[in-house]
Amino acid sequence: MSTPVGLPDCETVVRALWDYLDRELGDVDLAAIDAHLAVCAKCRAHAEFERRLVDEIRALRAQHDAPDTLRTRLLAVLRRAQLGERR
Repeated sequence: MSTPVGLPDCETVVRALWDYLDRELGDVDLAAIDAHLAVCAKCRAHAEFERRLVDEIRALRAQHDAPDTLRTRLLAVLRRAQLGERR
């Protein structure tokens, strides 16, 4: 599929997808990628896959993020073990 004049090509869009999904691009670049995705089914499918992947990773991270108290307790146990102490 040929890209309409003024829109980024597929390679440019795919390379920018992570920044696009994280909304880390400027307004002009975001709009250009939005316009490309509106006319390119292949890139739109790729972007949707990446969006679902990012959402899944975020959800899993939220479920398994160790609280600071666990980290503190673990470090204390490791320090005691290093000093030969037992609890």
